[in-house]
Amino acid sequence: MNVHPSSTVAEHITIKTGKVADMPHMLATNRYGTYCIPNDFKKREVPKLLRAGQVYEADTLDFLRRHVGTGDIVTGGAFVGDFFPALHEVLQSKARIHSFEPFPTSFDACAYTMALNGLTRVTLHRCAVGKEAGSAAFAVARGKSNASLAAGMHITGDADTDLHTITVPIMPIDDLLPKTRNVSLLHLDVEGFEADALRGSARILAKSKPIVVLEGAKPFQVRGYLNTLNEVAPAAGYMHVGRLDHNSVYRPSLA
Repeated sequence: MNVHPSSTVAEHITIKTGKVADMPHMLATNRYGTYCIPNDFKKREVPKLLRAGQVYEADTLDFLRRHVGTGDIVTGGAFVGDFFPALHEVLQSKARIHSFEPFPTSFDACAYTMALNGLTRVTLHRCAVGKEAGSAAFAVARGKSNASLAAGMHITGDADTDLHTITVPIMPIDDLLPKTRNVSLLHLDVEGFEADALRGSARILAKSKPIVVLEGAKPFQVRGYLNTLNEVAPAAGYMHVGRLDHNSVYRPSLA
């Protein structure tokens, strides 16, 4: 599947029987499942942990599993789908996982992870998320070997790297889910664009009042996230309730 560079429509997939990753890759396994690791990614943090049989952000993942509730889970960016098997395992019978991944290699690896584990209740969108629909150019760093070193807006100054850009669609999370879905958990790790992603989730936050887990737990990040949450969903009365790994956790008020 290809996305036209100027497209603002997010493709999405559920698993396809027999799908095999097209890129050179290896498989890694931990206690939750099996994962497709593109060869280009093997030196990155998450793949190195997975290849060692470990779990990335184990405390965060355990918290999400214990607080899954009865509704859907929104989690992303997906990367290689390393959170999917553990979360799929604890879904309630009618609930789904909704996720997104704008970068082609990560998207394809994630789709293969879904197939490897038989994850029938995950919908993966090929897009980034933000406050409104559009498109944007994202920088990708590559080494001289043409191996992907970083994605998103992480700019490296290493002498043996160069940068190229890809244009990806941006969609509000509210537009990725049917309005009838109830969401119990909203988990975002989107390379510094969490506030815009929250603004694009205003309907979900106001209606479902999910527990929210966001990458970034420094005081200025927590203040900013709280301001955004209470700007877009004031009736929910979101409060900061703790930190997990490098993430911060927010709950709606019980009042």
